[in-house]
Amino acid sequence: MIRLYNFSCKFISYLMIVILSVLTAFSLVSTTFVDLYDRVYYIGDSIFFHCLTIIALAAAVYLFNAKVKFRVTDRMLIFTLAIMTVLSVVFITVMKLPPRFDQREVWSTAGDLLVGIKDDFQPGGYAQIYPYNHGITLFYRVLMGFMGFNGYIKTQYINLVFMVMTVLGFYFVLKHITPCFREATLGLILFMPYWGYATFLYGNIPGFCFGMWSLYFGFRFLEEYRIYQALVSSFLMTIAFRFKEHFAILVIAMSITVVCVLLKSRRIRGLLLIVSMLLFLYISGIAMDKVFSSIADYIPSNGIPSLPYIAMGLHEHAERGAGWHDNYPEDTYEETGHDPERTNELAVEDIKASIDNFVSHPQYMLGFFARKIASMWNEPTYYSWTLQQGRDSGRDASLFLPLMEWVYYFNDTMQSILYFFALIYFWRHRNDTEFLPLFFALFFIGGFLCHIVWEAASQYALFYSMGITIYAALGIAEVYRAISVWDMKKTSKAVLIAMIAGMILSVRIIPSVLTLDRDNARYEEYMSKIGQREK
Repeated sequence: MIRLYNFSCKFISYLMIVILSVLTAFSLVSTTFVDLYDRVYYIGDSIFFHCLTIIALAAAVYLFNAKVKFRVTDRMLIFTLAIMTVLSVVFITVMKLPPRFDQREVWSTAGDLLVGIKDDFQPGGYAQIYPYNHGITLFYRVLMGFMGFNGYIKTQYINLVFMVMTVLGFYFVLKHITPCFREATLGLILFMPYWGYATFLYGNIPGFCFGMWSLYFGFRFLEEYRIYQALVSSFLMTIAFRFKEHFAILVIAMSITVVCVLLKSRRIRGLLLIVSMLLFLYISGIAMDKVFSSIADYIPSNGIPSLPYIAMGLHEHAERGAGWHDNYPEDTYEETGHDPERTNELAVEDIKASIDNFVSHPQYMLGFFARKIASMWNEPTYYSWTLQQGRDSGRDASLFLPLMEWVYYFNDTMQSILYFFALIYFWRHRNDTEFLPLFFALFFIGGFLCHIVWEAASQYALFYSMGITIYAALGIAEVYRAISVWDMKKTSKAVLIAMIAGMILSVRIIPSVLTLDRDNARYEEYMSKIGQREK
């Protein structure tokens, strides 16, 4: 049992090394840009500049800490979190951005239900096609009872409260994972793309909040084995799942963690957490259907089945990124008269056609999956900047579009730093045999592997990558500890190796082979049009 436990820990660490090596390489040689129409551009990048930035940051951390003996304190965390919260409040208040795309659909569905319009829950209606959004729809319906249909700005403030509570949840979870929990939390707070989601009225933000607090009680249960902790954890995880079903990966990660901890502790009682979570999820599904059957005359539906999303994840179009949403699931579901079985049959045929195409064109297949990974994990703002646009033409023209290039430039540099130092952390801890510190790596791996076949979108990567900020912060600490014991000869050697590696990777053929710089001209044309509109 102990051997299997140790193998599991090392397997996750080595798999993270492989994944982060790929993402670091992609981030160094290229970047992905998404415009306000969800068009994806693959652009070549300056790896030499990124390498210089990484070296400069490592040197700055060492010199600064050597002089002032910098330590992260709780007071510093509170101050930083307060600053980010105030800035977010100002942004929400000044921008007054209305919901867009699926946010608008969910908000409208809840508003219709408020005044007794139930069309969205009938066959072909939004709620019938997307029953996965019932949790957030019900939540907004309750809020509208107090704030009215036009209360979306107040709801963004509530969103921000969830975001702050998520950070607090991380803080208490990290206390169970690493002695450097304050440094890890600071890295999380400074992850700028996260705060861009304050205006994102969807199930992701509240769901992630409940998920973090579920982890807190779950980890406490694995230490103390008190039944109430398992029940509270299960209840909170169920709420997270009902807000956004993508958090099924969080459920799976928690279940794997429980099993692996049991391999070491051999306390079978820990299985209570898995059993209670599954039971709560099952009961909540029945309860949700009954609630909407009562208030919306809703006939329970599973909506669009899963296979069309997998089929769509293997599509590529001229402007959308590889595997991005192209309305295939909705069109197929509509074409079959909302028949899930026939929809799945057509999806299977489509998947087979894609696989045949990949087998016949292996070079295209490699390029496709390189672009798919890059479109999701190599977009430096994780969609947080793009989702602000297209809601107010005045704000777009005066603020978002003029600043767009600078925002991507800054975050592109930060993303390279993020992946690189997270990679350093896992390399230095590759043989550790403690499972709990690997939880967010397990969650990240789950999301990464899921979206290899599922629909891709850079917004999905945000919540998985938040765990990477934790490991990156710990990686920076590892680099400081390493440099502090090096002599000048070893330090110079490390810098020289990094510079040579940067020069080698700067060869233009690398992003070209990966087809990750194929849209340079198209991107320049798009940016020049924006510049002309500004004039």
